[in-house]
Amino acid sequence: MRVAAVIPVYNEEKTIEFLVRRTLKFVDKVVVVDDGSSDASAARARAAGAQVISLGKNTGKANALREGFKAVRDYDVVVTLDGDLQHSPGEIPALLECIQKGNDLCIGSRFLSGSEGMPLQRRLSNRLTSLIISMLAGKRISDPQSGFRAIRGDKLAQLELRAERYAIEHVMILEAARKGFKIGEVPISTIYGEEKSYIHPLKDTLRVVYYILRFLVRG
Repeated sequence: MRVAAVIPVYNEEKTIEFLVRRTLKFVDKVVVVDDGSSDASAARARAAGAQVISLGKNTGKANALREGFKAVRDYDVVVTLDGDLQHSPGEIPALLECIQKGNDLCIGSRFLSGSEGMPLQRRLSNRLTSLIISMLAGKRISDPQSGFRAIRGDKLAQLELRAERYAIEHVMILEAARKGFKIGEVPISTIYGEEKSYIHPLKDTLRVVYYILRFLVRG
């Protein structure tokens, strides 16, 4: 089973080199999509052994992921994780095991292992979107905002992923459910340090709802 990881990055020079080296212990290839960083993120990711795609300007997480997915089309499984060390590469094997058990999409859930370290606004936002996504997907999804996940490569190729910024994670779940993909969740660690978050709880939650409605209207 050939596995690739896609990591969207925006100004993560402090963490990306360590993250790439650690991730390469569990996957065959790491693709870092530098989404217009103004620091040395791209150079440090490349030095650590990643294939780097530089977008030139900041286009948002969704577009960065779509660009990264183009570079891993021939891989059996694609893992996504964030570049700020909020996800532990050491938990990649749990996601791969979830795939090997027959799931098409496996989501790393912070709520299955306790989310005490998550900021309150993020926790409330996640609870709200969890209720919406679970109802629409017909399956309990405890952490739809999690960017730490694995998906079969042939299934990923079937998704349009027409959403922007952080809404892409939610739309991926809805598309997968609509196409009859088997979706699983595994517990992951809740890791929050001093890194700067680019998520705006209210604005991005409203954006997620907007793209969910667009997805439903499209049919």
